[in-house]
Amino acid sequence: MARRFLQTIPTLLIISLVLFIGMQAVPGGPLQAFALNARMSEATRQAIIHRWGLDQVWYIQYFLWLKAVLTGDWQTSFFLNRPVKEIILNRLPATIILMTTAYILQELIALPAGILAALRRYSFFDQFVTFFSYVGYSMPTFWLGLMLLLGFAVFFPIFPVSGIIDIRATGAPFLTPEYGTWFHANTVQGLIDIAHHVILPATTIAIVGIAGDSRFMRASMLDAIHQDFIRTARAKGLPERMVVFKHALRNALLPVITQIALTLPTLFSGAVVTEAIFSWPGMGQLFFQALAAYDYPLLMGIMITAAGLVVVFNFLADIAYAVVDPRISYA
Repeated sequence: MARRFLQTIPTLLIISLVLFIGMQAVPGGPLQAFALNARMSEATRQAIIHRWGLDQVWYIQYFLWLKAVLTGDWQTSFFLNRPVKEIILNRLPATIILMTTAYILQELIALPAGILAALRRYSFFDQFVTFFSYVGYSMPTFWLGLMLLLGFAVFFPIFPVSGIIDIRATGAPFLTPEYGTWFHANTVQGLIDIAHHVILPATTIAIVGIAGDSRFMRASMLDAIHQDFIRTARAKGLPERMVVFKHALRNALLPVITQIALTLPTLFSGAVVTEAIFSWPGMGQLFFQALAAYDYPLLMGIMITAAGLVVVFNFLADIAYAVVDPRISYA
């Protein structure tokens, strides 16, 4: 496992190089951002260009950027004029709240539904899960979000239309010092307020995820329960519950672990479309704003962090493989 961990280092370096070259390939490159900001003085523009080496050849720019990232200086956003690391840390809690809620809801429904559909193959429940999966997976997120808003926030005003909190109740925007003071004094009310706002966007994300993961779990479980070792376990007279949960499920979880490991980094990346529809102040909305503004340092900060999380979670998936199936060896 130590060797596997060391292998992530060159992987991350290669990813960072590819991302950097990709940003350089954007028409106009990093300097395109300055063309959109007419209010920036020439002296300020030249100071930024000189500080980050944007007047150098691309490989020198890369090493300057890599050195800054490794030393904790993620540069400053061109348009928000704040450190990139500070901006990301301010937006990250909202995305974690949304994506964690959606992900837990998704897996609590998808995994049991997939297992039960496999055990009751061709039953009414299996056909219902299959139908739901096809409909849910092919349903555009932007349309689903708008329909949920129309139904449960306009026609039946049960949930709020947008945002993460009711600023009329809190008196301050989310995560500001004033909000922290209010939340400390009204913790229960604050949690209920956030939960009330998160239901619709989390449901929008979860429905699509349930559709995909339930089919994935069903296929993996079907493959496991038709193996020889399952027939042997049943022939030995083991209880069906032990056959399913100790033998079949443990083997069926291996490909599901890979799926989960690839999904978890979205807890950081957020959901661009859903956050835009519900005006959720998270990483997805931040990425879209940075993309529209050619905010080069902010885009690089978001993408390299998301890429790093993908590598880290795949490393954790390798560990989980060995825990679930001791036969797996990385020697």
